[in-house]
Amino acid sequence: MSFTHVFITRPLKESQELAAMLSPLGLQTIVQPAFNFFPQDIQASQPDVYDEMSLAGPGTLVVFTSPRAVAHGLSQLPDTIRFQSRIAAIGPATAKALANAGIRVNVIPAKGYTSEALLETLSGEDSALTGGRPFAFIIAAPGGRQVLFDSLTDNGWRTRMVMAYRPEPAVLDKAELSKLHDASGVLSVWTSANTIKALSQRLQPAAWFQLSQGDWLVISERLRRLARAYGPVRIHLASGPGNPELFSAIRNLN
Repeated sequence: MSFTHVFITRPLKESQELAAMLSPLGLQTIVQPAFNFFPQDIQASQPDVYDEMSLAGPGTLVVFTSPRAVAHGLSQLPDTIRFQSRIAAIGPATAKALANAGIRVNVIPAKGYTSEALLETLSGEDSALTGGRPFAFIIAAPGGRQVLFDSLTDNGWRTRMVMAYRPEPAVLDKAELSKLHDASGVLSVWTSANTIKALSQRLQPAAWFQLSQGDWLVISERLRRLARAYGPVRIHLASGPGNPELFSAIRNLN
């Protein structure tokens, strides 16, 4: 397999970090985030949910869905819920961010880093140990983690989405995208379904066609299944969602 360019769609900081990691490999990188993320005031935007968090008991489950959810959401939570609830992390990177902030993580997927992996771990718990399925608060961005929300609700949790940050479409970088003209082969890196959908709608048809005719690298089986609908030549699976795992996968492919 041969590709000359890597198209990176992560938020700007993470994309730039991955691009710097790839530089020694002699690959050209094209950094085009789909979104920028901004904090959102939970108490002002969701006062009813904030009040429920303030009154939640010790059996409450708080799920952090990404390191970004930790960065934007943790400091906004009432002290009672931060220090008395059972804290769940979607994966090791999120657990590390919580640990760095001095928060003990009680639940982490036994394997994997997806909503499905976390749900599998939670399903094995005795409901008597969790207070009979009380409140579950999911710290996320609007439009995300619907599978997690629905599954927790179906299993008896009083589930609430807590919107700690919001995505806004990133400006399309014409200078970066112009690099596609010189690309004889492109590997595209995708870390979320929303990113694929957003850029498929916003990029010029010729640019999107070029990407869809190349190889794609994704971070989960669920995302690989979704990616098939967009028609890339080959879809590869990274071992994790972080830049070290993405770098390792790209190095092994090149």
